[in-house]
Amino acid sequence: MNRMDHLNHEQIETLRRRLEMDRDALLRLRHDEVVAATTSGDIVPDVGDRQDAAASEAAKLTQWSLADHERAHLQEIEDALRRMHEGSYGVCELSEEPIPYARLLAEPTARTTVEAQVERENGAAREPENLRKAY
Repeated sequence: MNRMDHLNHEQIETLRRRLEMDRDALLRLRHDEVVAATTSGDIVPDVGDRQDAAASEAAKLTQWSLADHERAHLQEIEDALRRMHEGSYGVCELSEEPIPYARLLAEPTARTTVEAQVERENGAAREPENLRKAY
């Protein structure tokens, strides 16, 4: 059964194209970064002091962190395309309510309605308080 009935064909195609364009852009970016790293040899010039070495390491950590974020976003895109193929795209994973087209257009990888996400976040915010009361 297709649970994406709240979206028309044109809306689904718009969202699919957007997801595919985002995926292609991330893949191109990753490819360009790999090519740049291999052609430069990723050789760090001899750093004369500890501050330069620390700054160099901080820059590398930032680059790796961004790469992790890009990988996570790429996975979210692939998951959204899979859900679209399976017919469950645009359905809230928490409430099973349709996710409005406007939300999907703003965030094509959305897995929840705004209301369900707020409820989840409010529940998570109260959790530490509940744990304190239990002890």
